[in-house]
Amino acid sequence: MPVRKPARGVHAELALLQRELNDLVGRLVPPAEAPSPHGVGEWLPAVDVFDCRGKLYVVVETPGLAAESLRVSCRGGKLVITGERRESRPPGGAGFLCMERPRGRFMRLVDLDLAVDLGGAEAKLRDGLLTIAIPRLKDRRGRETVIPVEAESS
Repeated sequence: MPVRKPARGVHAELALLQRELNDLVGRLVPPAEAPSPHGVGEWLPAVDVFDCRGKLYVVVETPGLAAESLRVSCRGGKLVITGERRESRPPGGAGFLCMERPRGRFMRLVDLDLAVDLGGAEAKLRDGLLTIAIPRLKDRRGRETVIPVEAESS
């Protein structure tokens, strides 16, 4: 009588397929050459970006992360948001039967195409949402700026 493997759940099958696809892509495209305009890492949190009342807002879903595990910086005209969700262990030495919450490091990049005042930026973490508010500057492109010409005495 042949031995049958226990049936896997749909989520387990999808996770296995995702790992196999990631392995295949990893072999076809070296990581250094892989384009990633929005970020890199073991997982990518969802991000909303909007402009409201003179400020640019970036809202990042970071449930379960502490403020100490997040870092927000600006580099090369991009807002860089990094963090890490460490692997959690179930209490009492129990083992996982299903594990769907992503863990590991992430990095999200947000283009700052608008004129902003980074010195006035604020980042707050509340209820699993990291909200970054950056005051906008008046766009000075296209405005004429007159530079006075002084005559030098000879």
